[in-house]
Amino acid sequence: MEHAPSVSRPKLIADHVTGLTDFWADKMVSDIKGKTCRDFTASRSTPSMARHELETLRAAINYFHKEYGLDPVPAFTMPQKHRARERWLTRDEAAALLWNARRTPHLARFILIGLYTGTRSGAILGLSWLPSIKTGWLDLEQGIMHRSGSGQRQTNKRQPPVALPDRLMAHMRRWKRLDKSIRHVINWNGSSVVSVKKSFRSARINAKLDQQVIPHTLRHTAATWLMQSGIEPWQAAGFLGMTVEMLERTYGHHSPQFQKAASTAIAARRAS
Repeated sequence: MEHAPSVSRPKLIADHVTGLTDFWADKMVSDIKGKTCRDFTASRSTPSMARHELETLRAAINYFHKEYGLDPVPAFTMPQKHRARERWLTRDEAAALLWNARRTPHLARFILIGLYTGTRSGAILGLSWLPSIKTGWLDLEQGIMHRSGSGQRQTNKRQPPVALPDRLMAHMRRWKRLDKSIRHVINWNGSSVVSVKKSFRSARINAKLDQQVIPHTLRHTAATWLMQSGIEPWQAAGFLGMTVEMLERTYGHHSPQFQKAASTAIAARRAS
C-alpha cells in the first residue's frame, strides 16, 4: 500500500503478496529463517514461483528497514535459481508460427515485432501509433520504435529506442494505413490487447512447436539470430536493450567467433 504503487509493476507485487499470505500472515519477521523459507518453498507449486515471492517479501523487509529501521534484518534462504530459458526458433519454426497466426492479425503483428526487434512482450502490447508519455510508440518517419513512453519510470528492464529493420517498417506502414485512427498497434477491433498468451498457444500448437515456446521466446530468437549473424556484441546488446555481459553470457555461444581463437590455438601444431 505504501511502496508498491510507485513501482513499475504493482500488480505483480499484489500477486506475490497473495501467494505469501497463507503461509506468512500469522508469522513475525523473526520467524524468517532457513527452515521456514524451505517450508514455504515446499508449499508452492514450483521453486521458481516461491523464489519470486520470497524476493518480494525480502524487498518489503528491506524497504521497511530503510524507512523505519529494523534490527536485526533477517537472512533469507532462497530456492536455487533455475537456468534461464534459452529456447529459440529456427527460421523454419518462426515461419510456421507466423503461418498459423495469419488469421489472428494482432498476434501476427506481435510475433513480427518480437522477432525483428527482440522487444519484451509488455512493451510490444503497449505500443501506440502516436507519441506517448505512458507507453512506447512508433516513429515511422524516423524509423524508430520507442519502447517506453517519456514519462515512464526507468527500471533495470532496459527499454531503449530501437532502429526498425526495413522489412518490419514495410509491414508497419501497411498496418498503420489499415488502422486509420486506431491508436494501439496491437489491437483487436480497435481495442488494446492485454495478453496474447491464449492465441500464441493456439498458434504454437498448430505449428507443432513444443511447450517451451512462449512469447518471450521471440526475444531469445532475436538475440540468437543476431549473434549467429556475427554482429559485434555491443551493437546487438544496444539493439536488444541489454548489457554486453548479459548478451555474451546467455547467447555468446551462438556467435561464429565463439572461442574461435582459443580452439584454433589449442589445435595448432607447435612450431619446432
